[in-house]
Amino acid sequence: MLVKKHLTKNKILKASVNALLLLAFVVSMSLSASVKKTLRSQQAAAAWAGQSGERFAQLSAFMPSGSVFDENSQRSLRQAIDRALVDASLEEEPGRTLYTDAWSAVGEVLAVGERGFANAQAIGVGGNFFLFHPLYLKDGSYFSPNDLMSDRIVIDEDLAWRLFGSTQLSGLEVLLGEKQFYIAGVISRESDLASTIAYTGGAGLFMSYEALLELTFGNIEMLCYEIVLPDPIAGFALKTFQDCFSVSGSHIIENSSRYSFSGIIKVISSFGERSLRRDGMIYPYWENAARYTEDWLALLLLLSIVFIIFPVVSFILFVVKTVRYVISVGKHSRQRRIEKRDLRQAENYRIEHSKAVTIPGVEEIIREVQEERGSERA
Repeated sequence: MLVKKHLTKNKILKASVNALLLLAFVVSMSLSASVKKTLRSQQAAAAWAGQSGERFAQLSAFMPSGSVFDENSQRSLRQAIDRALVDASLEEEPGRTLYTDAWSAVGEVLAVGERGFANAQAIGVGGNFFLFHPLYLKDGSYFSPNDLMSDRIVIDEDLAWRLFGSTQLSGLEVLLGEKQFYIAGVISRESDLASTIAYTGGAGLFMSYEALLELTFGNIEMLCYEIVLPDPIAGFALKTFQDCFSVSGSHIIENSSRYSFSGIIKVISSFGERSLRRDGMIYPYWENAARYTEDWLALLLLLSIVFIIFPVVSFILFVVKTVRYVISVGKHSRQRRIEKRDLRQAENYRIEHSKAVTIPGVEEIIREVQEERGSERA
């Protein structure tokens, strides 16, 4: 009785531990799914595809300090990509663009407004930058690469309060250096943990790359080039971009797959080494936020694996025991059937044998003899 109670307690304990570990596994996987959706800067491919159902991939190239990537480089890159898409039978249709791109550089400017001034981090952008970085607008709108003039800027809340004491500022004038610009919109910075930690620039603004180049007298370098390309089969977009992008020493990332299982496994396998940059690479804050997110996803994946090991092993052992029990029951049942068959055969044999040795009419003869003896005695 005590042994049975002990076994029952062990089963209950094991079941409870498995249930808790499974719950922890579900929680860690849910957190992973939530973390993957946090950064909007990694979701440009989905935004570009819209409801089309076509496959696209987002890619980023980060260039080391001292590299050259100018307007001629951009033009050559686009021509190479166009040729590669045509060779792959991917041609644009009327009113449809197969890919979109953006680029950016970082500088510093002195901004002066009605109520104050501040040194601001200026991010010079080109192309379809705000598709890749859809920052939340508190007022106004983004500026467009199709604007005739490059004199519109987007400022963040911090800079808005310092310069004007308000965030409703669209259309107002700001002096940057000695040149006048107009506020197109006011944005709030990303509020997720990764971006909050990664962004250390303080008050900041976004302006056209050409305008920032002019303000800084050409003393800036393009650090990041981003593109969304068709990806009809996995790896096509990455291979095409790697073949066409010619800036030596660049770090190319496929953003669309960086949070996949294989992508996070690569992060785990390069743990520690990826923090050591020896090539003069400077990442923008959104890439640092993405790398921070990758580290958390790697940790959550490891925890998920740890949580699921014991339940999986328990399940395998349960299956093995169940199979063995079924096999044992099957063997026992088969043995019983064999024994019953043997008994049946033995009984049939006995009956047949007894019939075979019985002489016909013996019982009548015995009865007549007994009757005769009875009459003689009388």
